[in-house]
Amino acid sequence: MSLQVQTPELISYLNNQSSILNYRQNELVKTEHVTFLPTGEVLIGSSNNPQKQLTLRSSPIFGKLGISSIQDDLRLQNELLKHQQEVIHICEDSKLLGSGFYVKGHTNGRIFNQLTIQSLAINERRLIFKEIVSFLCRVHNLGHNQSVFNYQAIIESSRIQYKTHETRIQTNIEDLLYWLPMNIPELTIQESLCLSNVELNNFIFDQQEIKLVNVQQWNSVTIGNPFLELARFLSNYDIPYEKNVTNYGLQKIDHLLGLPSKAELINQYCIERKLDTIKYLNYNTIIVLLQKAIFKQQCIKTKVDPERSNVFQQELEIISRSAWNMVLELTNDDPFQIKLRAETDQLLWAKYPVSQRCKSYYYRVRDFLRDEVFPMEQSQFDIIYSFNKDNHWKGLPGIEHLQRKAKSMGLWNLFIGDPVYGKGLNNLEYTFLSELMGTSFFGHEIFNCYAPETGNIKLLIMAATDYQKEKYLKPLLEGECKTFFAMSERNVASSDPTNFETIITKQGDGYVIKGSKWMVSGIQDERCKFGIIMGKTTVNPKSPFTEQTMFLVDTPHPNIKLKHPLAVFGYDEAPHGLIEVEFDNVYVPKENMLGKEGTAFSMSQGRLLGGRLHHSVRLLGLARRAMDVVLERGQRRIHRGKKQKEDSAFQEKIGRMECDYQICKTMILNAAMVLDSLGGRHMQSLKTVSETKAFVPYKCQCIADECIQLFGAQAITTDYILQIAFQACRGLRLMDGPCELHKKQVARFTQGSHMFNELLNADGYIGNI
Repeated sequence: MSLQVQTPELISYLNNQSSILNYRQNELVKTEHVTFLPTGEVLIGSSNNPQKQLTLRSSPIFGKLGISSIQDDLRLQNELLKHQQEVIHICEDSKLLGSGFYVKGHTNGRIFNQLTIQSLAINERRLIFKEIVSFLCRVHNLGHNQSVFNYQAIIESSRIQYKTHETRIQTNIEDLLYWLPMNIPELTIQESLCLSNVELNNFIFDQQEIKLVNVQQWNSVTIGNPFLELARFLSNYDIPYEKNVTNYGLQKIDHLLGLPSKAELINQYCIERKLDTIKYLNYNTIIVLLQKAIFKQQCIKTKVDPERSNVFQQELEIISRSAWNMVLELTNDDPFQIKLRAETDQLLWAKYPVSQRCKSYYYRVRDFLRDEVFPMEQSQFDIIYSFNKDNHWKGLPGIEHLQRKAKSMGLWNLFIGDPVYGKGLNNLEYTFLSELMGTSFFGHEIFNCYAPETGNIKLLIMAATDYQKEKYLKPLLEGECKTFFAMSERNVASSDPTNFETIITKQGDGYVIKGSKWMVSGIQDERCKFGIIMGKTTVNPKSPFTEQTMFLVDTPHPNIKLKHPLAVFGYDEAPHGLIEVEFDNVYVPKENMLGKEGTAFSMSQGRLLGGRLHHSVRLLGLARRAMDVVLERGQRRIHRGKKQKEDSAFQEKIGRMECDYQICKTMILNAAMVLDSLGGRHMQSLKTVSETKAFVPYKCQCIADECIQLFGAQAITTDYILQIAFQACRGLRLMDGPCELHKKQVARFTQGSHMFNELLNADGYIGNI
C-alpha cells in the first residue's frame, strides 16, 4: 500500500463524511492520526479524545470461511456476538483501500483479567466464563473441515522454539517433547474456525451486564483444532496459584473464587456443541501448557523485562511441572513404560540409589541404540576404512544425522551433572548410561558425550568467563564444532605435568605459546574450531604445580603446525585421530586464558578424574558387547556335532570373563558413588578412580582378547567389533596416565591408610615379623 498516494485521498474522504465527523465531535482527521497496520486495518487516532478512535477494515475477518463481502463479514460478527455492532460508515468504493471498507468506532465496554474479575459478584464471575464458552461454541460451529490434525508439526514447532530460546536445561520440557510425539492421538478432528487468542483480556463485555459485546483482536482468526483452543482457554485450571508468580493459576482455588469448575465448563461446551465427549482434551492441555512454558523461556531469552526474569523462570518451572504432572496422571506415573522394564532388569539396577529419571534415560538410549545406531554402524565403518582422501577428516554423515536426531529427542549432553547445562545426573547414574552407550563405538559421540569435548565442556563450565562461555562453550554444548586438548609431550614423562617443556610467555596484551604437543586428538577433524592447551607461564621450583596455565586457542591458525599423524595399531581413528602438533609462537589474547594463571594443574585434575572413570566405563560397554558377540557365536557354531556353547572349555572361559566383567563393573560403580559422596578432591575419590583406571582397561583388554580367540580368525578383521574393542582397551592402558602410574598411586594411598589401621596395635594381629 502506497501511503504517499492514498493517505491524502483517504483523509479527504473521511473528513467529508458527516457520520464520521459527528462521531469525532467535528475533529478532522489529520495525517499523523492515520496508521496502516500489517493486518490490513487502518487506525484513525484522535488527539482530543482517545475514545473516539476509528478502525477501518477492508478485508473480511472471516475470509477463510470464503466470505468476501464486508457486509456479510459484519453480519457474521453480529451473529457470533449476538449483538448489533455500531458501524459508523460503509464505503463501497474500492479506489481508496483497494476494496470497499467499513468504519467502526471504539467499543465501550469492560475488559477483565484474573485480578479485576475478583471485584465482581460471584454470580457475575461465573457468567463471564460461561459467556466466553458459549461464544467459543458459536465460533467452533463454523468452518468445519474434517482432517487429521497435524500434532507432529505443532510439537516440532515447540521443540524449535525451546531450543532457539534455551537458557538452561528444562528437564520437564524435554520430557514433554519426548513423550508427546510418542503418544499422538490417532483420530480425525473436525477442524473449525478458531479465535486463536482466548486470553480473558481479549474479550470486551457490556458496561452494565455480563454480555460479550466484542473481541479486541479479530485478526488472529483461523481454521484450526477447536479442542486445542478450548484447552487453551481452560489451561489456567491446571496451573497452581502462587502469589506474585502465577496469580492467574486456578488449580484448586476456582471454587474459592466462585468460578465454574473445569468439568462444568466442559459439560457446557459439550451440550452447546452437541458432543458426547471431548477426546484427548488432556493431551491438548499438555500441549498448551508446554507452549506457555516455552513462551516464558522466550521472555527470559529475549529480555523483554529483565527485572522479571526470575519470575518468568518460576512461572516456566511451575507450568512445565503442571504439564508433566498431567502426563504422570495419564500414565499411572510411568510415562515411558519403564517400571516393568526396570523390574525385569532387577539384576542391573539392584539396590543402587538411581533415580527414575536416570532409568528413563537409560531405556530411551537403549531403544535409540537398538533402532537407530546398531543398524548403521557397519556403513560408517565402511566409510572410515575406505580411506577416501577427500572425506577422510570430515564428519561421518550417518553419525551427524543421528546426532541431530538424538539432540531433538533430548538425549544430549547426558554426562553434565550441572542442571543448568545438562541433565543433572550424578556420576553413578551416568555410569549406567555410559556403559550402555559404550556398547557402540560411536555411541558417546552420537549423544555428545565424547572426549575431548566432554572434558573441555567441563573445564569451560568450571572456569570460563561469560565471554568464553558464549564463544566457546555454547557451540560445544550444541554440537556445532569439535575441539582438541593438548597436554602430553613426546620427550617428557607427561604423567608429571611439572616436566612440560611448552612455554607460554606474556607479550603485550596477550601471550605467545611455543612448544610441541603430541597424542592430540580432534585437531585434524575439519569441524575443529578451537582447543585447550596447557603450558608453563612461570617457573617456580618451590611450587612446581602452580607453573602451568591453560589457554583457549582458535583453529585453524598459521602458526599451529600439524607435524606427525599417529596411528594406533595401524588405525588412524579418523575423523578424530591422534597427531603431534607444533605451536610455533602462537599468539593468543589475554581474554583466552582459561581460569587463573597457575591453576592449570588443579583444573586438569578435575577434568581428568571424571574422564578416567568415563573412559573405563566406556570400555566396559565394549567388553560387554564383545562377550555378547561370542555368546551368540557359541549358540550357532557347531564343532564335532555339538554347539560351541556346550563345550566345557568354552563355558569355563565365559564364566571367568563374566567374573572379570562383574568385578570391573562393581569397581566402577563404587568409584562413582565415592566420587558423588566425597567429591573430586577427596583422597578416597582419587584412590578409587585410580583403582578403576589401573584395573579395568587391563581386564577389558583380557576379555576382548579372549573373545577374539574364542570367536576365531574372523574376529581380527573389520567385520566385527572385536578388534576395535581390543584396540580401544589396549590404548587406554596408556592414555590419561599409564596403568603403572595409577598402581603406584593406589599403593601410596594404601600405605598411607595402613599407618592409621588401629588393628596394627592388637596383640597377635601381625605376629612376629
